[in-house]
Amino acid sequence: MGKKRYTSRELIAMSGEYGWELVSVKGDHHNFKHYDSRFIVTIVHPQKDVPVGRSSDTIKKIKLEVK
Repeated sequence: MGKKRYTSRELIAMSGEYGWELVSVKGDHHNFKHYDSRFIVTIVHPQKDVPVGRSSDTIKKIKLEVK
């Protein structure tokens, strides 16, 4: 069974649940920052099917960077 495919809307909602806030938008790149993290997570929006590798990497960053 393969990994779940996400839309950019789902990834943005997930980042909000973990406390990430939108800090800037340049074209279709939405940049999110968490107050506990020194990193910025970029989500390309709108995108119907985010590639599996990119979505799993984004989810890891959203969940793990908040330590």
